[in-house]
Amino acid sequence: MLDPIAALDRLFDEDIRQSRHFGAQLAVYRNGQLLYSRDGGTTGPRFNRPVGPDTPFMIFSVSKSIVAAAVHRLAGQGRLSVDKAVAEYWPQFGRNGKDKVTVRDLLTHHAGLQRPGTLADIVSWLQPSWMSRRIAAKSLVPGQYGRCVYHSFSAHVALGELVHRVSGRPVAEYLTEEFFRPLGLANTFAGLPADRFRNASGVHTADPAQNTPARVFSFALLRSAFLPAASVNTTALDLGRFYSMLAAGGRLDGREYISADALAAALQPAYDGPDGDTGRRIVWSQGWTLGGYSAWPDKDIRIFGKQSSQQTFGHAGQGGCALAWAEPDSGLIMVFVNNRFLELEASQRRAEEYSDAVRRAFG
Repeated sequence: MLDPIAALDRLFDEDIRQSRHFGAQLAVYRNGQLLYSRDGGTTGPRFNRPVGPDTPFMIFSVSKSIVAAAVHRLAGQGRLSVDKAVAEYWPQFGRNGKDKVTVRDLLTHHAGLQRPGTLADIVSWLQPSWMSRRIAAKSLVPGQYGRCVYHSFSAHVALGELVHRVSGRPVAEYLTEEFFRPLGLANTFAGLPADRFRNASGVHTADPAQNTPARVFSFALLRSAFLPAASVNTTALDLGRFYSMLAAGGRLDGREYISADALAAALQPAYDGPDGDTGRRIVWSQGWTLGGYSAWPDKDIRIFGKQSSQQTFGHAGQGGCALAWAEPDSGLIMVFVNNRFLELEASQRRAEEYSDAVRRAFG
């Protein structure tokens, strides 16, 4: 019988061998110290480069948790309140019935702004000012405000502009200067720089329903732009260090990044109920999902692991291409990134397998 670390190694190697994904990275930290790191496979299925520890992966919606951290940093500094209307900081946002939408509404996917993306939306991502103007001009979706409906892009585009308005710096610059650079995240970028495309992982899918996002973000121009809901490119090692900071109450290596009180408030359960009309359950804090439950009414699948609890917080990315979670009580942090989307149930089972294997090895 394999010991738990050897079993984790085997899971990592077998998934690449069987093309569950083409390349991946896995990092495990405890209390800010690296316990385990693996990287392997290739950046894509054909004519691609080996994945190494410094190969950037696009983490899609895990980016949302990083933008949320920026909002809570500003809240901890007294520069904004999550319970105030967004329009108090960005007056143009208040048009067309959005004057009542609060910062908390955006963080918890209650803002009433979820619509399918259009070609015009995609083109607007190339220019942050246009992207923000389009969000400011939108009206609420009838009957949606106040209900929890997962916002693919719009809420975090608005949060990115909120960070810009309050801090005076574009959100990509703010994240780089306040988080990435001081944390020493040398392979983390708000939009992938042109000189890193050569060694970055590709974006691929095993699920035909996700062909569009795979194709859209395979265009260099779009991957180099910063969409606050999706476009952080990073490594498992770097993202694990970021989550180590969160797990330690907003401090790392003697430096405060987010006030402990603001972060503690942000991580409290804020919503537990239906995930829109999907028939599934979701438990949100203000910017992170929480553990300890299955989203499915008829299946027990827990992406942060069977032993997770509501003290576990984190986020997943499109098709399971990224997963990051932290447990402040145990100090355990796991980050897994890969380059192939799976359909929802399969992606969640993959996430649970890695989370459970990490706990068996290091829990």
